[in-house]
Amino acid sequence: MGYNVEMKRTTLACIPLILLIVGISNGQASRPPDFSGPYFGQAPPGAVPQRFAPGFVSTAGYDLTPTFSPGLDEVFFGRRASEEGSDNKIYYSRMTRGRWEEPVPAAFSSGAAEYEAQFSPDGGRVYFNRGKMIFFSQRTEAGWSEARPVAAPADEGMCAAPARNGTLYFTAARNKVYGIFRSGYDGGRYLEPEIVVRMAAHPWVAPDESFLVFDKYAFAGGAQTSKLYASFRRTDGSWSDPVELGKDINATGTELIPKISPDGKYLFFQRKIDGNTDVYWVDAKVIEAVR
Repeated sequence: MGYNVEMKRTTLACIPLILLIVGISNGQASRPPDFSGPYFGQAPPGAVPQRFAPGFVSTAGYDLTPTFSPGLDEVFFGRRASEEGSDNKIYYSRMTRGRWEEPVPAAFSSGAAEYEAQFSPDGGRVYFNRGKMIFFSQRTEAGWSEARPVAAPADEGMCAAPARNGTLYFTAARNKVYGIFRSGYDGGRYLEPEIVVRMAAHPWVAPDESFLVFDKYAFAGGAQTSKLYASFRRTDGSWSDPVELGKDINATGTELIPKISPDGKYLFFQRKIDGNTDVYWVDAKVIEAVR
């Protein structure tokens, strides 16, 4: 009799542990990742790109390269359900008391397809494109303003990248020329755009305009590929020929939309593996390595 009682006690004591193990295996007791601190608390990458913020920025959808505020406490990024989809939205999140809030559609979103947000170097504006037009939203005390189109002649294009002096770089097709254009900013107005890099897209420019990173498409074996490049500005204002960023960066032929973090430490871009496009990051020293 004593033996049976002891067995019952042992069995009952084990039940909570068994339930806990079963619950964890079913995902019932697992906790969501704690995204806190700069760069969502991710371990800094080295010279080999790593998938960035899985479950927050990198998901099962088609994820586009993020842009961070100078304080590293706000982020905008794009996402849609699939590569073929047209429902692209820009999402926003901010860090509050050290933790990142759930991303929500940007306050300036119109509900239409919108792409490729980019902070200005001072964090006071965010640029993006809606259709074939470039828009911006201004930071205000109440939050982000309603979007307004950039003034002509810098209004038509995509993936606008602002320099510290207000100059805009963007992708466009003008006068039968496709590539990255530069529109200077002087006296409160944009100047006529000039071609900088032909047959290239998705620029990011250093705040002092000392270099550009971008992507270029090519065709190999009947398939379209894309790779990341850099170009460096010479003392006379001209630009060097595009330099490929190397095999570790351009590992799959699907790399697109490069951006450098505001602190200059990391290069972000998107890459497709096994049919899923995610965001990757790598030490920005890869830029200096090809200068």
